[in-house]
Amino acid sequence: MAWAVFHDEFRWDRPKSAVSFWIKPKAEPQCYPRDVIDAAIAAGKAAEHGSPTATQKRTLKARRAI
Repeated sequence: MAWAVFHDEFRWDRPKSAVSFWIKPKAEPQCYPRDVIDAAIAAGKAAEHGSPTATQKRTLKARRAI
């Protein structure tokens, strides 16, 4: 899984698959499969972000639970 910060809404359908992704922009990094992140970066909708540390991941998870 890869991490990126999405600055615009992004919708992508995987080729030859029933799976699609609809990602809403957020100021914090989001985790998605590598092919989705690569497609978003190529479309100019996201900027790659390094994987957060374990402490940062817990903080992000806690924010989503609110």
